[in-house]
Amino acid sequence: MLGEQYYGWVAMRAADSWLSYGSFVTDDPRVDLGTAELARPFLDPICDLYDEVFSEPPSHWQEEESDLHRSRLLRLLEDPTFGITVARVGDELVGFAYGFTIPADTTRWTRLVMPVAEEVALEWPGRTFMLFDFAVRASYRGRGIGRALHNQLLASRSEERATLAVEPDTIQSKQIYEHWGWHRVGEMTGAPGESSPSFEIYLRDRLDDLRALQAKP
Repeated sequence: MLGEQYYGWVAMRAADSWLSYGSFVTDDPRVDLGTAELARPFLDPICDLYDEVFSEPPSHWQEEESDLHRSRLLRLLEDPTFGITVARVGDELVGFAYGFTIPADTTRWTRLVMPVAEEVALEWPGRTFMLFDFAVRASYRGRGIGRALHNQLLASRSEERATLAVEPDTIQSKQIYEHWGWHRVGEMTGAPGESSPSFEIYLRDRLDDLRALQAKP
């Protein structure tokens, strides 16, 4: 597994207001789940959609972010724990969500501005999934695509829990994450090469509820 230093570690982005409180069942869009094998043919569309979504306020955007994101994603594709969901309408990529397993020797929790409880900071191999990047094209928001991407990806994972980092100004995204079972555990200053000067760190303590939901007929 590639170490977390290769990833611009807390660069997970979530476009403000692209998520939906409603049902995650979709009609026309097709949501597929896979690994790097699924992601590689979509490299350019993923990068284009990332640029389209995150170059708009309230997301922080830096001149070199497009190249930095592509580099991070290419390195992530070499991680055997990488997982992804993609949403398509016909041949058009309209959304994606992807991440990887946090290594047991992570420095993630020690980088927080304020210390967290020992139980939160404790890691072991395969304990925590990192939801790294997540976006839906603006014209397809509000149709449950974001929730379908989120639920299908997390339900497929064997980890006990999941974490993500979100930019402080993306208020609506944070509210919806909380509606989906995430809670804020702290804040972190962005390091050089990361996508924002600061992040709020969220945790979802369990994934088994999503696995049970996906298993229902």
